[in-house]
Amino acid sequence: MTKNKRLRKTANKTTNNQPPLPDTTKWQPRSDKTNTLQASFLKRCIAVEKKIVLRAQYERGMIIDNFDAGSGIEDILRDELREILPHRYTVTTGTIVDRKGNTAGDCDIIIFNDHWFPSVKPGAIPTSRKTFFPIDGAYAIIEVKQALDYEILDEAMKKLVICNRLERPHTNANRIVENNEFDGCFHGLRNPLYTAIIATSLKDGIDMDILVERFFNINTTLDRLEVIRCLCVLGQGSVTWFFRDLDGNIKPTLFMREDLFTHILPAYHKVPQTESALYACVSDLLLHLYQSVLAAEDIAIAYGPVNYHFLGPTSPMISLSPDPEWMEKLNWTRNEQGQIKLIDEQQ
Repeated sequence: MTKNKRLRKTANKTTNNQPPLPDTTKWQPRSDKTNTLQASFLKRCIAVEKKIVLRAQYERGMIIDNFDAGSGIEDILRDELREILPHRYTVTTGTIVDRKGNTAGDCDIIIFNDHWFPSVKPGAIPTSRKTFFPIDGAYAIIEVKQALDYEILDEAMKKLVICNRLERPHTNANRIVENNEFDGCFHGLRNPLYTAIIATSLKDGIDMDILVERFFNINTTLDRLEVIRCLCVLGQGSVTWFFRDLDGNIKPTLFMREDLFTHILPAYHKVPQTESALYACVSDLLLHLYQSVLAAEDIAIAYGPVNYHFLGPTSPMISLSPDPEWMEKLNWTRNEQGQIKLIDEQQ
């Protein structure tokens, strides 16, 4: 018996001994854990929120003499946000400056793009807080507070409004990525600065509803791109913004396109109707980060010398001519003045 005959015989024997084909319609995702896995990101935020509150309580409980728990709580928030946000976003702290030399001072949390943007001045050591970041590369700035009252709310909003008023050139609405521009659409922008306040609690005697009303009233005095995007008090609730499109549909406000040209309304995510104040805040922040595109091409020049000079040749003869093979790839000719122009092949 030849080798090929033996192989065919073995194959036929295997085929004849096979069980019936399985019913593939029964190959469905498991549903027995639906209640556990559904809304899993919400549950993650609830767990993180509880952890932040517990860690903040511990920090406050360890205050001795003049030690302040504020910086420790800021560290906690930064640490937890690093775990929640995609790793392409750097969660750090430092000083924000603009290309005119203005600054908003030290910021508790800066969500920065360090893939495209360098720091203007690095810190003395890697963990130094005295690092200067260009406002151009910041996606978001967050003020962190232990406990809010009306005066602390005003101070936090003041810091964030100053951040919003730094010189921050707009990227066009149709810019697709940080190093490429699709077209010159100016009907909106892609890089509004996201600003938020996150507090771990309220001070005694402070009513969350009245605080939300004050937050709204202060925002009514601001220009659209100066509006604070979110107020979040853990365990109490969050305020974001929404608008209605021309068809009456409710949409989250991105401060980028059509919502720049219409009325926007506060969205109050109140606990316990909302299960997690942090979830409402992070959801709004993630939506902003997903839609944001920054512009990094002129960052070195913008933060370089005020007057940047170079020397050029005095004669037009001091130049390098293009290679002939590259010129042959295009249809070029010279007009009577010797200037190069492009020929339209259809003419």
